[in-house]
Amino acid sequence: MISTLVVWLVVSSTGNLTINELHRTAQARLALYDSSLRAAVDQYRYLPYVVARHHEVIAAITGTGNPRTADMYLERVKQRSGAAALYVMDKTGMTVAASNWNTPDSFVGEDYGFRPYFSQSITGGEGFFFGIGVTTGRAGLFISNPIRGDDEIIGVSVVKLELDEVERNWQEGGETVFVADEDGVITMTSRSDWKYRTLSELSPEVRGRITRHQQYPGKELASLDIGQQLVKGTGIVTINSERFLFDDKHMQGSKWRLYYLTSMDYVSNRQAAALFITASGAGLIILIILFLRERELKLASQREAREFARIQALNIRLEEEIAVRRKTEEELRGTQNELVQAGKLAALGQMSAAIAHEINQPITAIRTFCASAKLMLERGKTEKLDQNINQISALTERMGAITGQLKTFSRKSTGVLEPVDLKIALDNTLQLLSPQLQQEECTLERNEPDTPLVIQADLVRIEQICVNIIRNALDAMADSSVKRIRIDLTRTKTDVIMQITDTGPGMNEETLSLLFDPFFTTKDPGQGVGLGLSVTYGIVRDFGGSIKAYNTETAGACFEVRLPLLKGKTP
Repeated sequence: MISTLVVWLVVSSTGNLTINELHRTAQARLALYDSSLRAAVDQYRYLPYVVARHHEVIAAITGTGNPRTADMYLERVKQRSGAAALYVMDKTGMTVAASNWNTPDSFVGEDYGFRPYFSQSITGGEGFFFGIGVTTGRAGLFISNPIRGDDEIIGVSVVKLELDEVERNWQEGGETVFVADEDGVITMTSRSDWKYRTLSELSPEVRGRITRHQQYPGKELASLDIGQQLVKGTGIVTINSERFLFDDKHMQGSKWRLYYLTSMDYVSNRQAAALFITASGAGLIILIILFLRERELKLASQREAREFARIQALNIRLEEEIAVRRKTEEELRGTQNELVQAGKLAALGQMSAAIAHEINQPITAIRTFCASAKLMLERGKTEKLDQNINQISALTERMGAITGQLKTFSRKSTGVLEPVDLKIALDNTLQLLSPQLQQEECTLERNEPDTPLVIQADLVRIEQICVNIIRNALDAMADSSVKRIRIDLTRTKTDVIMQITDTGPGMNEETLSLLFDPFFTTKDPGQGVGLGLSVTYGIVRDFGGSIKAYNTETAGACFEVRLPLLKGKTP
């Protein structure tokens, strides 16, 4: 039993180590293949750009020059560069000049407007397309660039590269490597029988597009049915009963993917060698194990006992640390809630003068109506008492609304998150701050959509956010000649955005960088402790949102709060 386990461990470890070693080698080989392939492509990638800016080419496209002059220019460039072909097309896709103008398979006069590289470049981009030439029947890589004249695109220049030499080098190297395009078609490979095979079965749409572009005319594009096996990017793949270890790499500057395969026979051979060596020494190992077994069992028991005691002690310490951390977390949450509550009470204290003034007016009116009612009773004019009583009732309802809002705002948060309409929270806040806004002679502008803006939050803490920011804006405009606050509520596909802008003097860079730090304040001593915006920042983060402040282009500062939009819910 032990010997079997040892053999299995050795063989398994050998296999794993061999696979890891092969993966490292494969990554290095992939980098080398990728580098050589990109070098083969990049040495010609500039040609379409250079050709597109030559005056003879532009003249041939616009009709002001001789196309034959452009043909000979392209022929010279092709001979110097070693490219397979160079040619230029007008806006319709018709070839105007080509480096092979004097050969039987000349491109001149051919319409290649159906090729993707033409549509890619005629709209201003670089074209990159691999396919079989419809004129020559030879496969190659087509790279294109727009030709511009008088600030508009008047044609397309194209260089064709034939990568046969690169592919021959791969085949002579004796390694298994191939390139697949974005559709999973193998375009270059060291295994000739895999060329123009596909990793997975192509859909009718993809086959239709390939046919329209005449990308691989005459090729069956049969599937190797290995696409699902290659999804992981590394591992083992079976192709026609052959098992390979594979790694892949994306080729920069294209949609190609480079695959490097290593036969699993190498792993099997290494495992067989390990099995032989292990089996040869198995007898000796078994004898040694039997001889030392009793002693080892005793030592193992002692080690296990010590390890158990150590682990038990660690578990006890870990439980104690967890308990302390939980207690600390609860205390921190309690402290945060107390800070929020203290901030609300402080805000109520600072708003008390304006609220008292707001309540004092209906109280004075009630006294007047009561005195009038008493006088009516003394004179026996009871027919007008109903009107006085209605007035008194309306004033008491007004006072009740103010005190009710104070009571709602001062209550502690339950901590439970639920659907909340940000517009309703803002209504509650503005109702509470209305006396202070009037006292400060501050104009309020509010822009918002008609639909609800529902978020997952706590109504009490959302109101605290609004109060803190609006009161901060009021404090900032203390010395401003024009006091105006604009509140914009908008929504995106994922977020609700609240922007509160004031007409104050704005903030300097240092203040903006420290604005949400605890205990940072620009107010005079005794006017604040610098916790309001820090608490606001914490609440916004708790709701999964973000807050930032910045100066506007005109004057003043803007606070922007983003909160995740809760779709399909109503508060």
